[in-house]
Amino acid sequence: MKNIIFAVALILLCSACSTLNVNTDFNPEYDFTRLKTYTWLDKDSVPSSDTRINNDLMIARVRNAVEKSLEASGFVKDDGGSADFRVSWHGAIQKKLQVDTIDHFYSSYGYGALYRDPFMGGASTRTSTAREYEVGTLIVDILDPVHHKLIWRGSGSDRIGNDTDPEKSTQKINAAVSAILKDFPPAEKY
Repeated sequence: MKNIIFAVALILLCSACSTLNVNTDFNPEYDFTRLKTYTWLDKDSVPSSDTRINNDLMIARVRNAVEKSLEASGFVKDDGGSADFRVSWHGAIQKKLQVDTIDHFYSSYGYGALYRDPFMGGASTRTSTAREYEVGTLIVDILDPVHHKLIWRGSGSDRIGNDTDPEKSTQKINAAVSAILKDFPPAEKY
C-alpha cells in the first residue's frame, strides 16, 4: 500500500512540473560572434492563424519576452535599419490525445497489480482512459538582415492549461522564451 501511495504522490509531483521541450537548429557556417544588434523582421506580421495566439495581448507578451531575453544576453534593439540580425516568431496550438491503460487484478489474497497467481484464480480487468489536451508551440527565428535567410531557430512545446490569469500567462511565456533563447547564440566550436 505504501508503494501505491508513493507512486501516486510521484505522479502528482511530476504532473506539476513543466513539460517544456526545447529544440534548436542553426547554420554552423554562420559567424554568430558579429551579432550585437537586432530588429524585428516585420512588426505587422501575423504569428498564427489561431486567434488565441494572433491577438494584441499575446503578441505583446511574446515580443516583450523575446526582447527581455535578448537584452539579458547583451543584444541591443536597433530599429534604425542597420541591425545585425532580424527576429521573428510563430505560434501554434494542437490538440493531443493521451490514453492510459491500467490492469487490475483481484484475488483471494487481496489486490495485486503485478502478480497473478495462476493456481488460485482471480479476476483481471483492464481500464483505459482517454484525455484530450492541448500543446502550444512557440518558434523564435533569427534571420540574416540582408537576405532574410534563417540562421538560427529555437522552438519550445509544452502542455497548455486553461489559465485565465494574465500574470500566469506572462510568466509562462517568459519562462518558455528564456528556455528557447538560452542557447542563442550557439557556442563556438573549438
